[in-house]
Amino acid sequence: MKFGKITAENVSYNALSLGGAIAGGALSNGLMTFVPAEQVLLARSGIAVVGLAGAASIKGKTSADNLVKGALLGLSIAQGVALVKKYAGDQITIDENSTASQKFVAGAVGLGCPNDNVGSYPALASPVINFPALEPSSPGYGQSDEIDVTAF
Repeated sequence: MKFGKITAENVSYNALSLGGAIAGGALSNGLMTFVPAEQVLLARSGIAVVGLAGAASIKGKTSADNLVKGALLGLSIAQGVALVKKYAGDQITIDENSTASQKFVAGAVGLGCPNDNVGSYPALASPVINFPALEPSSPGYGQSDEIDVTAF
């Protein structure tokens, strides 16, 4: 492997590939919302194979060729990762007693988030707002719907 100079041409070429891959991955995830649940694995496999075959068949060197090739690879990558996550999820479980290497492997295949089965991704370090003094049953809540500051 040889490293060369970083040029504006190389950066723009690779940025176009990356943009195409991101767009292709997002497009494939959007397409998956239309697939019936019983056909998800077949659809993911088909999109991954078609994307890879399509990317391999593009031989041009223009910006458009590069963008389309990146998009097709993005289709394959996104659905390939989803397939790995599905099949690895059946084999790998992590909990508070898991070793660092087990947690690493789980994270590498997309299973590192403890909320994967919940369907949402909460923000890190979210503040907890708890105002018991504002509830009518608390001793600081007055008859006139005002907060009695002396209760604090």
